Amino acid sequence: MVLVYKMLAAFANFFIFFWFIINPTLAHEFWIEPKKYYLEKGDILSASLFVGQDFFGYENPYVEDNFVRFEVLSKGGVRNVNGRIGDRPALNLIPLHTGLNIIVYQSTPTYMTYNNFDKFVDFTKEKGFPELPEEHLSYDFPETGFIESYTRFSKSYVSVLNGKGADKFSGMEFEWVMENTNLNNSVDEEIYFSLYYNGAPHPNSLVTVFSKNNKGEVERSISKTDERGFFKLMPTLNTSYLMDSVIIRKINPSANPEGAIWESLWASATFKIE
Repeated sequence: MVLVYKMLAAFANFFIFFWFIINPTLAHEFWIEPKKYYLEKGDILSASLFVGQDFFGYENPYVEDNFVRFEVLSKGGVRNVNGRIGDRPALNLIPLHTGLNIIVYQSTPTYMTYNNFDKFVDFTKEKGFPELPEEHLSYDFPETGFIESYTRFSKSYVSVLNGKGADKFSGMEFEWVMENTNLNNSVDEEIYFSLYYNGAPHPNSLVTVFSKNNKGEVERSISKTDERGFFKLMPTLNTSYLMDSVIIRKINPSANPEGAIWESLWASATFKIE
């Protein structure tokens, strides 16, 4: 049975890899997307893991080797998400506590090889680090065949019967924290977030916001956290939101198994006001 599970995991990862191969130009945002953001009595808390662009993408299966944290936080504490290899959606459980339930996911590092320097230039420019290509060349790094490591730090906010409850910093290296204490009362009110990096507020970080209405139409906007690491937006009813921010930094190639020289950290958060 263990062998079967390992084969299923390898099979699932092959399809993820194949999807990237046939879609080489896609930006690789990662997010958690619940089937329902507001649960009524008897509803199952179900959520998918997506990677793609513009709030559309490939649904990742449940694969234990792909994450180091997969949890639901509520007023009852921390609950680990357990599933079977290959499950889609990756999260399916009966919620035990009413109020705000926060899904937390931290991936294991993934590695990507750049065989086209222009793609590195485009990526760093898009994510707010246009100086890095010149820095890359100043270190005499190769223009092709170099490796980037990337790690995901994702949250999603689900209301069970009501949206009362407080988010808090959970200890991830790069993380969004919602400051509002009642998500359902946020209609016609701004929602405030803090962005943390290494446990401290991260100011002037580029933020990409994707908003998707009930027709599936998506709009994209670019902003930044302020000098205190705060970010706010005015939500629209029946619209789901994906917030994405990225840090790109140079790392020691001897400190990772693939010899990566760049590392990107991706913080995302999803929510919806219904």
